[in-house]
Amino acid sequence: MDTEQVLAQLQADEIEYLWVVYHDYHGRAGAKVVPPEEFESAVRSGVVFAMANLNFDILDHQPANAELLADSGDFLAVPDPRSYAVMPQHPRTARMHTWIRKTNGSPWEGCPRTRLDEVVSELAREGYSTSVALEPEFYVLVRNAEGEYHPTNESRMFTQTGLAMENQLIQQIFRYMRGMGVSVSQLGKEYGPGQYEISTPHGPPIQAIDDYLSLKDAVRDAAREQGYSVTFMPKPYAEWAGCSLHTHISIWDEDGEQDLTASTDDDTSLSDLGNWFMGGILHHAKALTGLGSPTANSYKRLLPGSWAPANTYWGYGNRSAVVRIPGAGGRRHIEHRSGDNSCQPYMFLTGLLVAGLDGIRRRTDPGPPFQGDIGHMTAAEIEAQSVGFLPRSLPEAFEALEADDALIEGVGREAIKHFLIVKKHEFAAYQLHVHPWERSTYLEII
Repeated sequence: MDTEQVLAQLQADEIEYLWVVYHDYHGRAGAKVVPPEEFESAVRSGVVFAMANLNFDILDHQPANAELLADSGDFLAVPDPRSYAVMPQHPRTARMHTWIRKTNGSPWEGCPRTRLDEVVSELAREGYSTSVALEPEFYVLVRNAEGEYHPTNESRMFTQTGLAMENQLIQQIFRYMRGMGVSVSQLGKEYGPGQYEISTPHGPPIQAIDDYLSLKDAVRDAAREQGYSVTFMPKPYAEWAGCSLHTHISIWDEDGEQDLTASTDDDTSLSDLGNWFMGGILHHAKALTGLGSPTANSYKRLLPGSWAPANTYWGYGNRSAVVRIPGAGGRRHIEHRSGDNSCQPYMFLTGLLVAGLDGIRRRTDPGPPFQGDIGHMTAAEIEAQSVGFLPRSLPEAFEALEADDALIEGVGREAIKHFLIVKKHEFAAYQLHVHPWERSTYLEII
C-alpha cells in the first residue's frame, strides 16, 4: 500500500488506535499510539521521539560515551505503508513499523530499516533480489510466586503430545498471525522443555523482518492471555537447549521470477552464484556473529559440540554447520544458523545480504563441504579438518565486527557506531554484576 491507501484502510478497518513503532539497536520496539484525528499527520509525517532514546542500553541506562545526549534533539518515526497490520489481539488497533528520519523528513544514516532497504536496492542494481524466511525458537514458561520460571510442559522433542498440551496457545498464535496478515509455514515442539519453533514463508527482506516482528508479538500476546511468559532468549538455562534464529536465504533474478541459487547440473549443489553468496557469508562469519549474537548470553548457546554452530564451515544438511544447504531439488537454499533473537533483526539481515553480495562480487569460494558430526569427533580429527571457529565470546565477536570494513560500510557506519556503544555498555554491566553462581561457589569457601 501507499500512504493514501493506508489512510483509506484505517477507515475501512474501523481502526481507533494506531501504534507507530520503531526498533532500537537492541531490536526492542518503541512506540506511541495515536487516535483517529492524528492518523493523517502520523502516517504522512511521522511521530516524534527523542534521539537520545537510541543511545540507551537494554536496562534504560545511558552509557558514559553516548553521543546522542539530551541535546541531540528529536527524530521522526515515519510509517512504512508496507508494514500496516491490524492487531486482532488488541481491538480496533493497527500497527505500522517505521523509518527513523531526521526532523526535516530526510533519511538518517543510523536507521537500520533504511539501510536494509538500501542494500536491497544495491542488489537490484546488480540484477538480483533475495527471498528470506526467519525461523525462531522460544520457550513457553510459567512464573511461580518466588519468581522462578518453569516450562509449561516436559514433553519430548517433536512429539504430538507437545502440540496437544499447548493446543489452545498454538491455535491462538495462528489466529493472531493470520489476523496480522502473516502466514505460518509450520510450528513444532522443539528439543527443550516447553520449547517451540515456528517459521514463516519466504518473502522480500523487509517483509520477512516485519513478519518476524509480528510473529513475536503474536506469540507473546497469546501466551500472556493464558498467564504464561515467553522468552526468545538464546540460553535461558544452562541445561536447556538454546533458542536460535535460523535465517533462510535464496537468490533470485531482479524480478523475483527465477531462482538462481541452485545448480542446474544436479539436484544437490548450488550454482556458482549461490556458492559465491555462501562464500561471502562464510568469509564474514566472525563479524556477522557480532551482529547476529550480540549478548553475553549468546555465547552460552554457541558451544562446540552442540547443534548450535561454533565453527566456520558449511555442509549439506549438516546442522552443526554455521551455513547449511537444507534439502535437495527445489528446496535448496542457504540457511545461516548462528544468529539468535537478541539481534537487531534489520541490521543482522543487512549484514548477511552485504556479506553475500560481497561474495558474489569477489567470487568467493566457500571451500568444500564439511562432512560428519563435529560433536562426535576427537580434537585430533577436528584439527585435521582445519575448520575455523566462530568467536567464543562477545568481545571477540565485536572485535571481528570492528575489523570488517566491508561489513561496517555495508550495514552503515552510523548504525554500527551506536549499536556498539549500547551493546558494549550492556556487556560491561554484565561483567561487573556478581552472579548467584559466584556466591554459591565461593562465598563460604574462600
